[in-house]
Amino acid sequence: MKLLASLLILFYCLLCFEFSVIASPTEKTSDPTFEELEAMDFDALMNLKIQSVSKKEEKLADAAAAVFVISQEDIRRSDATVIPELFRMVPGMQVARIDSNKWAVTSRGSNSRFANKLLVLIDGRSIYTSYFSGVYWDEHNLVMEDIERIEIIRGPGGTLWGANAVNGVINIITKHSKNTLGGMVSTGMGSEERGIGTFRYGKELAKDKTIRVYGKYYNRDEFAGKPEEPSADSWDGYRGGFRMDWKKSATNSFTFQGDYYNGETDERAKENVVSGSSTSSFDRTVKIDGINFLTRWEHKKSNNSELTTQFYFDHASRRGATTKRNIVDTYDFDFQYRLQLGEKQKIIWGAGQRFIVDSFEDSVAIQLNPRNRLSYITSAFIQDDIQILPNRLKLTLGSKFELNNYTGIEVQPSIRALWTPEKNHSFWAAISRAVRTPTRAEDSIRINSRFSGANLVALIGSDLVKSEEALAFELGYRTQAKKNLFFDAALFYSFYDNLQTREQGASFTENTPSPTHTVIPFTENNEGSGKTYGVELFSKWNVKENWELSASFTYFKLDLDQVATSSFVFENAEGNDPEFQWNIRSHLTLPHDFEFDTALYFVDSLDNIKVASYTRLDMRLGWRPTQAYEFSISGQNLLEQEHDEFGAESIQFTSGTRVERSVFAKATINF
Repeated sequence: MKLLASLLILFYCLLCFEFSVIASPTEKTSDPTFEELEAMDFDALMNLKIQSVSKKEEKLADAAAAVFVISQEDIRRSDATVIPELFRMVPGMQVARIDSNKWAVTSRGSNSRFANKLLVLIDGRSIYTSYFSGVYWDEHNLVMEDIERIEIIRGPGGTLWGANAVNGVINIITKHSKNTLGGMVSTGMGSEERGIGTFRYGKELAKDKTIRVYGKYYNRDEFAGKPEEPSADSWDGYRGGFRMDWKKSATNSFTFQGDYYNGETDERAKENVVSGSSTSSFDRTVKIDGINFLTRWEHKKSNNSELTTQFYFDHASRRGATTKRNIVDTYDFDFQYRLQLGEKQKIIWGAGQRFIVDSFEDSVAIQLNPRNRLSYITSAFIQDDIQILPNRLKLTLGSKFELNNYTGIEVQPSIRALWTPEKNHSFWAAISRAVRTPTRAEDSIRINSRFSGANLVALIGSDLVKSEEALAFELGYRTQAKKNLFFDAALFYSFYDNLQTREQGASFTENTPSPTHTVIPFTENNEGSGKTYGVELFSKWNVKENWELSASFTYFKLDLDQVATSSFVFENAEGNDPEFQWNIRSHLTLPHDFEFDTALYFVDSLDNIKVASYTRLDMRLGWRPTQAYEFSISGQNLLEQEHDEFGAESIQFTSGTRVERSVFAKATINF
């Protein structure tokens, strides 16, 4: 009944507004923006320029991979205030909010707060933590207006991007500073968002040299607690930064950018204390801060030859979590060179070096041995695009080679084929091998995770842990069936080996911390295997000049094989992903410069963590009287007062909360 009611609400709203458009007298409206014109031109969708699949600019129609692009127009009309919420619209993505400041985000399965088979980048800078190979999304609350687009690859991307790009790659690409000249002030407030304020200013320093600076403050209320556990998950902080772009000559261009952030996230914690009492719960505040700097040089010798070098430094610090303090410093340098051989071959190759320096202050719950460590990744890649039949059949061969201090040498090859029988119709297929290398935690951690009486259960890392391996088979089809209708489909079947397991060892007694207690150890191992398979569909339909509909459907299945000795295997894997998901989104442009947007999402149940299926309805009403002013009011999760989306994170000893219905108002002024 809830699903039927949701569909009726959506249909009724669309119908009412559609009739209001038809009935309205013809009048002159403001000129459409560039983004609106782009949305109307569906040929541009097939010809949309992307760069994440091949590390070079190419048309979406020429990409032999499952790719989805979130445009700035999608971001603006979603009224999303944080990046993870945008991924709900992407087929094949699993997104769940754990509490007000934490998310579980992944592609094609194995979801958790620290989903470790998804690589996330911001302008080519990797943002996953080497601690668990997941993303602390509370550290990356970007200015939404500064994002040009987000490219999402579902499926392996290790051939170009390396380890951890097993099930997908997310590349967040920010705007060139020449596209953000002038000032922008944005402010918002709502029932959950206590306040968001953003200031940005861009200036031309000289011919072909531009810069922008920005600052952002945010303060978010806590979500609803569960009957057995009160909530304490508010979130506030600020960030600032700059980007400068300089086209020195026709052949040389430079980019310099940096960010600083500082904030606090609250959470309800479950600390394990060695005693006869039950696990204690209490509120705690995690203090986060960090700084990063990136520089890039692009040297374009000709249309067929280009060299790109990039260096970045990233410092991240967290205090007050299960470790008293952890600091991670990353230094990364890479270069790539693109050239064309004859008329049928385009080769891109490159190499890189990354150093990661970490420092951890232990707690009773978590210890690392050693506390400080230097890790490294040395890498090289090569990829060759071969036109077998010009403009009809393309073959792409490539591989990534990595040397790391955990498992040694890793090789990640792939072969991809693209067949374009006629214009606006393309079929593609791919076979890829990808790996996820062990994390710092899996190698050297001890987690005192739970106990019963005087017995303590401890998860202990091992330097014998191997890389998890995936062999993926993919098929896809995309078409511009009509001028106003776009369709994309992807099928996949992946095999996994050496999956992480936890093997119980012989019990032992220890005296520290007191009192004397028995330890039941579980050691990290690689005894697991399994497979995933599924279907991902997406369609976009320009119903009328002022009305655009899009829809996606995802079927996903994860089957894991548990070995008899692993009683602690896959506890947080199988059953953490919905089997079915779908969404319908509508963008309706109304007279008098009004916009009405709706989004309906369905997410199937998560059986392992006892989260029921739910249907979510978001709505937005916007008004843009001129290009300088924009006002909007939106509502999220309108069908229910509150609902669960994910369970607690046992490995981090935090409780989940219930996502609440919310209302948000926003005003933006450009000058």
